[in-house]
Amino acid sequence: MTKDEKIELVNFLIFMRGKLQSLAIKLLLLGEDPTKVDEAEEELAKKITLLRVNLMKHWQGDAAKLLAELKQSNEKAQRHLRELEDSQDRAGKLANILGLIDRGLSAVAGLVL
Repeated sequence: MTKDEKIELVNFLIFMRGKLQSLAIKLLLLGEDPTKVDEAEEELAKKITLLRVNLMKHWQGDAAKLLAELKQSNEKAQRHLRELEDSQDRAGKLANILGLIDRGLSAVAGLVL
């Protein structure tokens, strides 16, 4: 993985962290518990720090494929987020979003050797 690919990936993860923070705020405004989202945001922050500290080390994996998967998951999560406010099945939509977040965190976990 090139240095530029690593930077692009870390920048996208930083963008996703902001989305998680926005989701936690939205949940609060909807009267929902944001604890799981807050925990995911904290976990992502740790992964971002780990990747940043290890920027000059070898990372395994295909950056383009991983970034495409993360962007696709983000698009799905954003769609669920737009539906969250009007949804009768708010818990189901939130579970879908959290599942996408968990898959993204898992994908990032194995990058640094």
